[in-house]
Amino acid sequence: MTVTSAAIYIGAYVSDSPAADSIITVKAPTKESLSSCLSSSKVNSASLQSIDIFLQSSELLSHYDSLALASLVPFLGSNGTLSIHVVSDGTAQENTDWGVIMTSFVLAGLKTESEQRVGGGGRVFNARKPAKTKAASAPMRLNLGGNKIKVTLNLDDDDDDDQIDEDDLLAGGGDGMLAPPPKIDMDARAKATTDDCGGRKACDNCSCGRAEMEAAEARGEEKKEEPHKSDCGNCSKGDAFRCAGCPYLGKPAFKEGEEHLVLNLSDDI
Repeated sequence: MTVTSAAIYIGAYVSDSPAADSIITVKAPTKESLSSCLSSSKVNSASLQSIDIFLQSSELLSHYDSLALASLVPFLGSNGTLSIHVVSDGTAQENTDWGVIMTSFVLAGLKTESEQRVGGGGRVFNARKPAKTKAASAPMRLNLGGNKIKVTLNLDDDDDDDQIDEDDLLAGGGDGMLAPPPKIDMDARAKATTDDCGGRKACDNCSCGRAEMEAAEARGEEKKEEPHKSDCGNCSKGDAFRCAGCPYLGKPAFKEGEEHLVLNLSDDI
């Protein structure tokens, strides 16, 4: 007789009535053996109409594996049913977590159908394997016409006329996208950096020494550079305190009288 159903006894559960000839009985004594119990019994894939799992309520958390249910679903045929029978063994049922069974149905891809209460505090959970539906399909016909167009691809084409040279884009002048850098008069720039008056003539009450410098230039004399004397008193404190035209800009802070101190950093070793 062809086997159409399977009964799986988990843990210490023992059935009182003998199974029919069309039902194969399988034992899963441990939690780890539940996933492989049907494969070891040589049951063909998709050959069963129903699978019934029996276990005692006290062994639900210790012997039932919610992930193992997915290994049993391939043995069910299309639209087959899977039922879990939790038999009460007299233990308290108030704190029993029934959600582990519902979670196993979802993880196995089953559709939950019902939950029934049986005598003595037990429960039966029923789920069904969804039937396979074939997607409607229709052949696609392309009307390309009677004329066939022949397209030839030349993979050895080395014509680079349409390509743009990046160096030409950056080249100054001509067709370049960037303008050439402006020419800078370094002499005028050096003179401007030492000119605190911005190119104007010396003021009537000049105190920076520009009036004396212009008078010396008018006489044709070279004005001797004298050591700079700080009028503001901030020259030695650093760039954060110095004026915009301070001759010590960019130099580190120093003590008064040590502005021309030169360190000998040569290695004596």
